[in-house]
Amino acid sequence: MANIMRRAGHWKHFSAPPAVLLDYAEPGWEFREVEYAPGGSWEHLTTKLHIAYHLDPIRQRIGGARAPFLLVPPSAAVSVPGDRLAGSWEGRGRGRHVLISPGFVTAVLGRDFTPQMIERRHFARLREPDADDAIVAHLMSALALEIRDGTRDSVLLQTIVSALIQHTVHQGRSARPEITRGGLSPIQLRRVLDLIEDRLAGRPSLPELAALLDVSTRYFCRAFRASTGLSPHQFVLRRRVERARALIEQGELSLSETAIAAGFADHSQMATTFRKLLHVRPSHFRRRLRKSN
Repeated sequence: MANIMRRAGHWKHFSAPPAVLLDYAEPGWEFREVEYAPGGSWEHLTTKLHIAYHLDPIRQRIGGARAPFLLVPPSAAVSVPGDRLAGSWEGRGRGRHVLISPGFVTAVLGRDFTPQMIERRHFARLREPDADDAIVAHLMSALALEIRDGTRDSVLLQTIVSALIQHTVHQGRSARPEITRGGLSPIQLRRVLDLIEDRLAGRPSLPELAALLDVSTRYFCRAFRASTGLSPHQFVLRRRVERARALIEQGELSLSETAIAAGFADHSQMATTFRKLLHVRPSHFRRRLRKSN
């Protein structure tokens, strides 16, 4: 979502422009904390080193209309000049963004900046949040706290931005592609996802999913992970959380009834899964619903 804080023309369609919660700029870099509109889509070309962090879970789709919306827990993304980004999102949430000019990156690294130096990163749609996400989150939080404090010590702020830059540089870490070869065909994946949706409340089993494609459970697990970046168990948990969140935001069921309708054993299991994947309790979305009403 590069240039999220720029003019509205960067957005192809949105229900409302992003609300800027915090705004700060220095020569060479700028920081924004924004609240996304309830939904929309974007398509543009990145022109700077862009480091972003979602503070709230949000549903996101990368690419065209045929791609599925997946629940994105709080996580980080990194893009570089020349990256063309397109996708859509659903739901309201907050994000922090730092855009850094190539000249500032060159000054920090002490050598000419090239996009190949940077380890690109996607939000946690098809992966689990990891230590790199936590590091970006902490640095972004420190940046926001210092800016909100009002003192705005330029040296300290530049030190934090420099740390963010250094963290994005390739340091011998292996690439983590979202999708690897050897996965399910599009038709196979669609059949499996449809069955998961139909049987979500009834807890679809691995043998049942593998039998649908007439393959072994071992092959199915390996191919499913190659196609989605998640194990079948992780994917089902994500979908249950998505369904539970949607039911909570509708406000028609109690939390215990929501847990059963989404396929959890009980409210306790649902709460544990929410805390693990989204870092918030289910009641967070119920309170937000009451506040909006």
